[in-house]
Amino acid sequence: MILNRLSGVVVVVFGIILLFWIIPRYTETVDYGWLRPATLPQITATIAVISGIIHILFPSGKVEFDVSLALRAGLFFVISLAGLFLMYHVGFIIAAPLLVMFIMLLIGERRPLWLFAGIVLIPLAMWSSIELLLKRSLP
Repeated sequence: MILNRLSGVVVVVFGIILLFWIIPRYTETVDYGWLRPATLPQITATIAVISGIIHILFPSGKVEFDVSLALRAGLFFVISLAGLFLMYHVGFIIAAPLLVMFIMLLIGERRPLWLFAGIVLIPLAMWSSIELLLKRSLP
């Protein structure tokens, strides 16, 4: 029960950090368009805070802490940080496919069609959507 409530506290704290520090500091302020860049992240963070509070007040289910799963999640977190570092230094076009390929191979994906979709098509779709359609730059 304590771990269950603790997970709600973590979600609430993360949501508050998003709302009051990360979103205001790292989203662009614009005065045009019907949807501001910070609107959807603020809605999502608010939902996370409300959901965390509800989870603290009404915990349900059973929570077990598995060290091996925590270490695996930590490994993926470190890989993601390495991918961000690589993106900063060599750019999205090179780093994103490499990061996706590494993660897909690490989790055991070996089907050629799925590898092609993950390594080529999805990063290309993301790049073209953000760079070409939205006219925003990626690292």
